[in-house]
Amino acid sequence: MSRGHWAGGVWVAMVTPWHRRRGILEEAIDALIERFVAAGVSGLFILGTTGEGTLLSPEERMAFAEAVVARSRGRLPVIVHAGHDIPRLAAELARHARDTGAVAVAVAPPTRYRLEGEELFSHYAYLADAVGDYPLLLYDIPSTTRNPLGGALLARLHDSHANVVGAKVSRSDWEGWRGYLAVAEGLAVFVGNDEMIYPLLLMGAAGLVSGLANLFPSLYVELYSASVRGDLPRAREIQRLVWRLCDVCHGASPLAYVKRGLEILGVPAGEPLPPLRDLSQDEIRELERNLREVQRAEAGIMAKGGENRSESFFSKPTTQRR
Repeated sequence: MSRGHWAGGVWVAMVTPWHRRRGILEEAIDALIERFVAAGVSGLFILGTTGEGTLLSPEERMAFAEAVVARSRGRLPVIVHAGHDIPRLAAELARHARDTGAVAVAVAPPTRYRLEGEELFSHYAYLADAVGDYPLLLYDIPSTTRNPLGGALLARLHDSHANVVGAKVSRSDWEGWRGYLAVAEGLAVFVGNDEMIYPLLLMGAAGLVSGLANLFPSLYVELYSASVRGDLPRAREIQRLVWRLCDVCHGASPLAYVKRGLEILGVPAGEPLPPLRDLSQDEIRELERNLREVQRAEAGIMAKGGENRSESFFSKPTTQRR
């Protein structure tokens, strides 16, 4: 199985709108989806780190996946994160995503125990078997799981299970990325680190998944578009603004920054799920000042427009497995 037609572009790691008394705010889902459709994103990645999926019960995760897929059907494809420390529950969540109508499932490794390479291979092989020919992505985020995956594991799994079609890679180490880029040809390798989007798109990544794209989805769409059409000065300028946005939102409670940032921008997002803390009033005021600054800079970039470059000026390198 090759990667699907959906496997590229800009995917928003969508927040899970939640309220301590009302639970998941289904009406807020519609506002978020409308925002992302208008910006021209490629799809939604739900219930991952930004989506606080591991802080919800399996039943809550399934209900949220059903709500998002139903509301976005025909407009935006959805990838569902189904990682769980219990393999049986991860398989159940993955099959539910398949049956609900998501285009693929992404799975982070278990987090409680440090796993060896063969254990990781067996875990993902079990899940790939559990979902049949349904597309499965590795979700490599060692900063939270403490279990790094890697390009060699992805290639081995793809060779043995054709439905393992790619990875969302939230890593900042070039050594790890070299392994993924070496096997990226024909696979859906998504950049999950906002600070490295521009160079990794140039080196062969298929697309990106970003939590901060909740705040400025059009900015990320333009970063991707400028990169792949070869307008490298514009892409570099946008990447620098994304660095500024990362500085603004990567505080002590980064998910609270995204949710409060959406509220500041007029989009309901609710509160962080416990035990994550909300922002203080001082933090919210500072965040608003900084987001308005980014907003003005974004408007300036968009007003300038970009350039179309010839295909020969920019083309993704052909990579071979090693």
